[in-house]
Amino acid sequence: MDFSRLITASLMTILLLNFPVRAFAYGWFDVPKKNEALLSLGSANDKDQTLNPQEIDLLVWNTYKSQNPSWRTDFSFLSLDKEIIVLQEAFLCDVVKETFENQNIFQYKMATSFIYTRSGIPTGTATGSTIFPTRFSFKKTRDVEIVGLTPKALLFTEYPMTGRSDTLLVVNIHALNSVPAIVLKRQLKDAAVEIRKHLGPAVFAGDFNTWSNRKLRVMHKMMESLGMTEVQFPNGNERMRSSFKGNFIDYIFIRGLSYSDPWVWGNLQGADHKALTVRLSVL
Repeated sequence: MDFSRLITASLMTILLLNFPVRAFAYGWFDVPKKNEALLSLGSANDKDQTLNPQEIDLLVWNTYKSQNPSWRTDFSFLSLDKEIIVLQEAFLCDVVKETFENQNIFQYKMATSFIYTRSGIPTGTATGSTIFPTRFSFKKTRDVEIVGLTPKALLFTEYPMTGRSDTLLVVNIHALNSVPAIVLKRQLKDAAVEIRKHLGPAVFAGDFNTWSNRKLRVMHKMMESLGMTEVQFPNGNERMRSSFKGNFIDYIFIRGLSYSDPWVWGNLQGADHKALTVRLSVL
């Protein structure tokens, strides 16, 4: 046994268990108060619209803070004909705000993880939709990244569906990265509380940062306990789909839904992660 690695992991875990999530590192980042972290951008077509439960087109993408030159072009293409857009590393610089606002068909809810102090630009998880959510909320992680000492945010949105009394729950996750599997488990447990309470169909998607086999096991065990099914991507081999250390890191899990046309957009270079799209239908 490598005792030095064991000791290091133990010290990391102790730090993460005890460090307050309101912390900031060296003045580079600021973590907003709870009542200032949830933002709204853009506008859906009609507040009275509902989703067609038999045809819900979904995009999931870690946008790499829209740093790559082709981000705007790729995003405009990927968001065509989508009803729901689930983004991680949403970065509200001028380019992104203009892109969101110029679409004129998506209402975005964004949970701010932290703000870059110098620029004042927030970053976090954002979920867009062609209809207004009936409910939205977020949960900040109880732990922080070892690098940067910043939290992440889970974002929850619910949408009405035509001819149904229940709603579609969408959970957007950007999992903490530089942390052990026990910390991922805590973040997933926070999401699981909301999913178990929800009686209708549910989507749990985003960047799970499952770069270790232990993290993979934690994620799959949690999804099994929630009765969620993993969306499989036939064209998503390791060359096409985002992976680290041989493990995929971006996923879509569903409950009470079937799916078709799953696709990994491995040819697009708008971010360091590859976008995932799929069509969902309520069972």
